[in-house]
Amino acid sequence: MSAPEPLRLPNNIQGQHWVKRWDRMQERYLVRRDERINLMVRLVRQSVAPVKRVLDLGCGTGSLMEPFLEAFAEAEVFGMDFDPVLLPLAQERLRPYGRRSRLILADLREQGWRAQVPDGFDAVISATALHWLTERELAGLYRQLSGLLRPGGLFVNADHVASRQAQVQKFWEHSRDEMRRAEARQDGEDWEGFWEAYTQALGLPGGRRITERVLGGWQGGVEEGLPLDWHFAELTASGFSNPECFWRCDCDAIYGAFR
Repeated sequence: MSAPEPLRLPNNIQGQHWVKRWDRMQERYLVRRDERINLMVRLVRQSVAPVKRVLDLGCGTGSLMEPFLEAFAEAEVFGMDFDPVLLPLAQERLRPYGRRSRLILADLREQGWRAQVPDGFDAVISATALHWLTERELAGLYRQLSGLLRPGGLFVNADHVASRQAQVQKFWEHSRDEMRRAEARQDGEDWEGFWEAYTQALGLPGGRRITERVLGGWQGGVEEGLPLDWHFAELTASGFSNPECFWRCDCDAIYGAFR
């Protein structure tokens, strides 16, 4: 099995600097970010055994892969993302883990991604990535995941989820903004600022155009996410059993199901 390789960072780029800068930017938007990640690790540890193979969908810079590599010292953790500009930062972050970290450049919207990973995963994980898929694409992905996981394996996703009631959605978004202010998350670099600076540091021509590609790379996705009952119905139809919400904080939730 072979897969396209991510781009390599130029020698003059300090990868760890940009990894830390990415994490600070993410903390601006994701309240209780560490709490979410820790819960996902504990959930897999306490409900799945053994854990030898994990797949992170939309892995970005590897910020979710790293705690799983730490927690499961015998496991291989695969990470898949469509962005060749982000995956080099995952390479930098995960270098200490050697061959236990496996990065794959692939687009989940294209059928070919499935052939680039083996079968029999103990857990499939994701965080703030799958809401970029359309409803049709995400439903199709759930059906593919059912075949990727071994019996007893777990799919768990931390992402935006929406309310079907506009007044509730407005309340959740207001509450999230208040929590961001309480956690002083409004300081520092924003999403567009990070991409402008990073692409300039890489020396890529047309940095703004690349930023727009990244920001608009998932046309048709649902930024605010889909309601939990939609996810539960699609997971059940895909062969998963008893979907659950494991954690919730207004607009965000951790949900999933066992195979």
